Amino acid sequence: MVFIFSSCGNDPNQLSVINSKSFHETQIQLQLQPVQPSFALDSVSGDSIQKTEQNFELDKLDQMLSMTENIRKSGSDSIWSSLLQKWNDFNTNIVAPANSSTPKMFPEAIQKWVELNIALVKLSGEVRFGDAIDKIIGGRENILIPEKLLKSVFYTHIDDKIFINLIGSSSVEYQHTTGGNVKFIQETNYPEGNVMTLKSECGDKRFVEIFIRIPSWAVNPTVTYGNVKYVARPGEYCQISRKWKTGDEILVVLKN
Repeated sequence: MVFIFSSCGNDPNQLSVINSKSFHETQIQLQLQPVQPSFALDSVSGDSIQKTEQNFELDKLDQMLSMTENIRKSGSDSIWSSLLQKWNDFNTNIVAPANSSTPKMFPEAIQKWVELNIALVKLSGEVRFGDAIDKIIGGRENILIPEKLLKSVFYTHIDDKIFINLIGSSSVEYQHTTGGNVKFIQETNYPEGNVMTLKSECGDKRFVEIFIRIPSWAVNPTVTYGNVKYVARPGEYCQISRKWKTGDEILVVLKN
């Protein structure tokens, strides 16, 4: 028998503030290998045109970061709508321009773009922002992105609701609100492969809600625990609400 559970999804045009929090960096372990960026890096020399372009990118990103903080405090739908328009324009014209097969960004702008999308993931829990981070880091640690910054977004939480925002070999361990440590481990060769196994370790059974980001590019994704099948849709978070015990394994397949 196969059971179907509902997932959590978001209306892309509706503001939904969740404000998930980062774990302390010591609670996150990353087992990732450095890879070459999948985009071209423009170094900034003394060329005044390059400096002007870099300042333009940084100014746009600073403006969006400021708007994100305002939304976090106010929950303003109008600011959110304006921010999304600016984000889409920046993503389309600078991060992934149609006239270039290899997106070009200045190194300082790359890190600030990642910082912006981390803030947006934590604010809204929307998959598109996790996709944007994933595109930059390729699912792996990157020499351009500090490990501390990656740890701030790989896993986030609201009490015992855990958001897995990025897929990659890693783990998170924290103290459950009812006491006792709970650990979740991702085992995967992503991005080369499209399969991830999520394992749990805990002294006693603990109820935890897990939200796994299913990338927008996923094809017929599946999330299963034995014969239990959870609803997994591209561009949404798959919700798994259950009591976890040591040895539990969730199989995530992004392409079938």
